[in-house]
Amino acid sequence: MGTNDLKTTRNLDFVMGEVYALVSTAKKKLLNCRLVLSVVLRHRNVSWQRIGVLNDRFDWVANALGLKFIDLNSWIEDGDLARDGLHLNGRGKRRFGQLYVRVSGLDVGGSAESKM
Repeated sequence: MGTNDLKTTRNLDFVMGEVYALVSTAKKKLLNCRLVLSVVLRHRNVSWQRIGVLNDRFDWVANALGLKFIDLNSWIEDGDLARDGLHLNGRGKRRFGQLYVRVSGLDVGGSAESKM
């Protein structure tokens, strides 16, 4: 799910159900993996309110299934987005990686983050 879909999708509860089913299946099949659910990134063609409503649903899914949830929208800056205003540029990808390492608990002694 991305902002392209979010702009045209009417029923966000349906989307939440689909994400719940996807994550549930992943948890069953990937027993030894740490799963992290990330927000839908902001986009200039979709209102912050709509993005926030969907991300609240994703946060609920993560909590219900015992996953970590990453709110990248509160972490990145305008300068972290590529020219299209939707995708992350190199700096944004590094910042996302740093946040992911922190939230997922993979940062053992800070070594992984310092390499980014």
